[in-house]
Amino acid sequence: MNFNHLRVFYESAKELNFSRAAERLLISQPAVSIQIKQLEEVLQVKLFNKIGNKIFLSGAGKLLLEYAQRIFELETEAEKAVNDVKEVKKGTLHIGTTKTYARYLMPNYISHFHALYPGISIHLSEGSSLEMIQSLFNMQNELAIVASAEYPKSFHTIASGKETEYPKPLHSIAFGKEEVLLVASPDHILAKKDPVTMKELTDFPLVMREEGSAIRKAVMDKFRKMHLTPAILFEANNPEFIKELLGKGEGASFIVRSAVQKELSQGILKEITISGVSIAINTNIVYINEESLSKIARAFIETLLSWHSE
Repeated sequence: MNFNHLRVFYESAKELNFSRAAERLLISQPAVSIQIKQLEEVLQVKLFNKIGNKIFLSGAGKLLLEYAQRIFELETEAEKAVNDVKEVKKGTLHIGTTKTYARYLMPNYISHFHALYPGISIHLSEGSSLEMIQSLFNMQNELAIVASAEYPKSFHTIASGKETEYPKPLHSIAFGKEEVLLVASPDHILAKKDPVTMKELTDFPLVMREEGSAIRKAVMDKFRKMHLTPAILFEANNPEFIKELLGKGEGASFIVRSAVQKELSQGILKEITISGVSIAINTNIVYINEESLSKIARAFIETLLSWHSE
């Protein structure tokens, strides 16, 4: 069925007058008659009946009008939906971030954005920095807010299930810096020994973040530069689980300040100073390329940067 023929039929059926339909469509009356005839030939039914100088819809014509009306109503809705997305009024933005950021930072960012753009839905997924970077290439997320923009030479493609080389470097916007603290229970021997050296730390079991975590990479880099190897008691990807372990006196761990601010102020955990050493990780907004960013993603980045700088 020709979509233009259907539109001519729709206007003619509403007006029940080919001349007025032609005026609305900005075409000639004979052109309307020809296209109606062509549509009837394709459908092999009579759509209009003529009695004297008046035309009436046939049974098939009445049925087709119902469907045509729904089709053109959907067309109008589709145009409005696309325009709303274009004007950042409606749509969905998929963002990936780390578990720590999802728990402690993103709620404020998303709430601020939603106040400005109430019609936009945010779909937030969590994982390690490496997993969230991979999610960009797997087209699961449009943006990733992570603690590192570094990634290996290949990544696992969901569609093929194979290792695929990264096509090109990611674009990254520096967003901030997070201080990484060594923390433990106030009753832990390290808390009583404060301050400690990196060498002394190797004698105590640590609860470490999972592979692919930017925190783990930053900490392990410090140990490697000093030719030291830490004793890892547990590995975990959930900061809440790590804090619970620490509260029970199970080792010490490196956690960003924003994730333990509450526990430090309540005395549940204690910051332990490392002599001559400070650890920090950079926060980045990462995406594949500028050209592929939707207006919604651009608006989110602009809102994030402007709000963060206030």
